[in-house]
Amino acid sequence: MDEAKAKEAAMGDQGLENFLSFQGGIKGQNGATSITFRARVDPSGEVQIEFEPIPLTKETSFLLNDWHLEKREKLNYFTLSGRSEDGTEFSTEKLYFRGVQSRYDRGTGTLLRPIGGCSRAQFTRQLKTPASTPLLRVWLKGFRNFGELRARCPLGTIAMEGPSTVDDPDVITGSIAVQADEQPRDTTAWHADATRLLDHVRRIMSFASAVALHSPIIEFFEGNRNEITALSQMRQAPAPMPTFHYLNQQPVFEVAVNSFFNPPFGAKNLFFAIEWFAMETTHSEVRLVNAMTALENLIAANLSESEALVMPSKEYEKIRRLLRGDVARRIKGIGADAKKAEAVVRELNEKLAELNRRSLMRKMAILAQRWSVQLEEIGIGRIQAAKQARDRIVHCVYFYEADPPRTSDDLWEHVTVTREIIVRFLLAAIGYRGKYISYVGGYHDSDFPSRQ
Repeated sequence: MDEAKAKEAAMGDQGLENFLSFQGGIKGQNGATSITFRARVDPSGEVQIEFEPIPLTKETSFLLNDWHLEKREKLNYFTLSGRSEDGTEFSTEKLYFRGVQSRYDRGTGTLLRPIGGCSRAQFTRQLKTPASTPLLRVWLKGFRNFGELRARCPLGTIAMEGPSTVDDPDVITGSIAVQADEQPRDTTAWHADATRLLDHVRRIMSFASAVALHSPIIEFFEGNRNEITALSQMRQAPAPMPTFHYLNQQPVFEVAVNSFFNPPFGAKNLFFAIEWFAMETTHSEVRLVNAMTALENLIAANLSESEALVMPSKEYEKIRRLLRGDVARRIKGIGADAKKAEAVVRELNEKLAELNRRSLMRKMAILAQRWSVQLEEIGIGRIQAAKQARDRIVHCVYFYEADPPRTSDDLWEHVTVTREIIVRFLLAAIGYRGKYISYVGGYHDSDFPSRQ
């Protein structure tokens, strides 16, 4: 990575963590005016904006009127832009007001001070030392690692870094950056490809960390221009059950980069499954539901209709019509009138359609065989028990009310078993081979593919 640019990065020593004063303008739906404001990026990546007092006049009354628009169905945004003394430019079309303070002054009249928030903003700065080649960086909240992860790829050199300890997961701790090894012929195309690469690697490393890694700051360096995009994002959760230890992330990082260019096979909805797997939870019931949702979605997305069904739809529809007729005749045969028989058949019709769908266990076996994922040592009984526990939570809300009574240890086993299955499918989908952390039977290192 280019050290000169790193020192001038948005979150570095010369960055935007301190307030800068801007002279510019604000525009609403019904007016515009000049304005002075201050802005900065806080440690969590949120843009903070402070306004100087604004005299309430005919020209500035739109600030109150637009904020108080009647019958508004969504948040009203303002456009804000400005330039600081050091040449930094700020712009956003996503400024909103959480409130507007007002006070009366005898000399100036009523003064307004909006309390603003911003969901997306851009800072543009000029570098003292031009970038030798384009560089794209995304800053991450809560990422933990020992040292730097590094790999080479067709787009250049990619590196990911973070501290070995994280006190607050909701602050920016690390980054992923890719820099072209030489000047690309088409910088716009390189930028688009690099954006997709970094997003891919971030998602795979979210799976490795077992937490959705948020990236509130995106930087792009080209020549002497530095563009910084700040995106408001939800609070970053901690990572209590990582799939890889923070001391052993280089192997999965290399696979994450390689799988972007050379995936082992065309896995579908991979990122959707990762989002459910890495979603923040507070209770083991939710952990189980999330993991099973990730698993079911991954299976459904990667099996064809013919594999998911017992019979082709058209053929089974003929059988379903015969079944409906047979059910109606049998109901009449036990003394029910035609009206009641029709009502029963109507209720059963949807259930008859479900009979043609293969069970989750059978579909899982089909995909496991295709992707060479070994599940035998986990045991079919434990997998079925985990699914039944999920079904009970979804339909009955509470897990422990059962006969015989269930315990927290039972629930935790269901969680670890289900997570283990989705971990193995995801490792296969990215082409990983090597050590990872398993929680089945307790925290321990395991091998993928399994040696058993």
